[in-house]
Amino acid sequence: MYSTSLFRSIVNDSWAHPERLNATLERIQEVLEVVLKQDAPPVIAECVQVTDKKRDTLTDGEGIQIAKIISRCCSVNQIKLITSLLADSEISTAEAIDLHERFKIPVSRLEKDIVPVRGDGAWITDIEGRAYLDMDSNYSATNLGMSNPEIAKGISNQARQLISMKEDRVHIPRARFLKTIHSMLPAGLTQFYWQNSGGEAVDKALKIAKAYTDHKGVVAMKGGFHGRTHGAVAVTFEPKYRKPFFLDEQDWVHFVDFNDVAAVESLFVAGKARTVILELVQGEEGGIRPADPEIPAELRRICNSHQAVMIVDEIQTGFGRTAEKEGQWFASDVYGIVPDIMTIGKSFGGGYPVTAVVTNKTISDAMIPGYDGSTFGGNPMAMVAAMIATRQMRELNITRNVVERSAQIMKGLTTLKKRHRCITDIRGLGLMIAFQLPSAGEVDHFQQGVAKRGVKTSLSTREWVRFLPLLVISQEDVDFLLEAVDETLEDMYR
Repeated sequence: MYSTSLFRSIVNDSWAHPERLNATLERIQEVLEVVLKQDAPPVIAECVQVTDKKRDTLTDGEGIQIAKIISRCCSVNQIKLITSLLADSEISTAEAIDLHERFKIPVSRLEKDIVPVRGDGAWITDIEGRAYLDMDSNYSATNLGMSNPEIAKGISNQARQLISMKEDRVHIPRARFLKTIHSMLPAGLTQFYWQNSGGEAVDKALKIAKAYTDHKGVVAMKGGFHGRTHGAVAVTFEPKYRKPFFLDEQDWVHFVDFNDVAAVESLFVAGKARTVILELVQGEEGGIRPADPEIPAELRRICNSHQAVMIVDEIQTGFGRTAEKEGQWFASDVYGIVPDIMTIGKSFGGGYPVTAVVTNKTISDAMIPGYDGSTFGGNPMAMVAAMIATRQMRELNITRNVVERSAQIMKGLTTLKKRHRCITDIRGLGLMIAFQLPSAGEVDHFQQGVAKRGVKTSLSTREWVRFLPLLVISQEDVDFLLEAVDETLEDMYR
């Protein structure tokens, strides 16, 4: 006899789970070692008698034999845990990492310390069943939970009806979304151009600005980061991103110091630019650096005076991330300005890829059919995810939680700064928060140490540790975070 649920976690029911494969012997061995620990070797030895092909998917017959062995050798509670871990993944940690290393174009450093398989609120669980408080939120893309049942249900329902539709065709999910979103946006930003990633949105924002101004010149900020697509990289300051693609030689981009409004105006006066693009809180390369309080309004005034276009990149800062008061959905709201063009994305879709460029009608009319297009932009699945996500933000009054948790984290870090002199500075806006350690090496050491205490944070800028927690993070979660930070720093500098 054997457990049926155990068998189904080994031999996949492709009707119930078309996304899965049969388990491998290597994964079964890994799970047995996690659950049985020192008692695992004899059970593993029996399983190896069935097959010694570690990474081949098991046949149905092999799956039955292994299910019988485990059912005979393990307790009911052990079988339940084994079944649960196999249900999370039928592929081993080692094989998953190996497949990524073998087939990934090395455009980024592969994170291999954990392999997440499940999420719940602000927490993720790895392939071996260990839980971590996630302080990265997938670069602020999964702000409403690492798994969101309502969004999952909505996407599933829509997939049964209509999966995709090109950007220029009318469809009902987009119509539903457009009925509900305008109350969240700054006044006058009523026209949408749908995209799939932040970089795409920035590219299209630049095209729209150039079409409207009939001028190629763009002012961008030192320390700014706008994405990985060609146009977005061109207006990203760090030379290491631009130089390999000859984008450091662009005569249409002019970089100025962040907060240097006079430098922006001088470029407008000289006729070298008619557009400025900026993040109101520099994240990726700025190490969570908010603009000085008076700067955005002054920049807005200068753009008005010179008939220039102001693009605010709110891909990471938008939808409550930077709120200082309830109802501040964008950093633009915090600073009291309305940009001419705004890019939105990340948490916009609750983790599902959807971004947009939003602008006013006057600027929008500069774009005519044929100037651009998108196959997947604003597709039905994306619009369902966006409608549900933005509705949840409003119903949960998510900006209240941002204000409260931001105050809690900042107060906690300020207290820790008094105890640990290694913390040399703290800065942030809303739930974009960073603190400074003496060196980048110590940041790496800190991130490794805090992971051992159940907190996953991989975002850093040189000597700055960056926190981008999910916006649903709870008071208890923050208490857990601060305790882990305290203990890690104590160990590092004792």
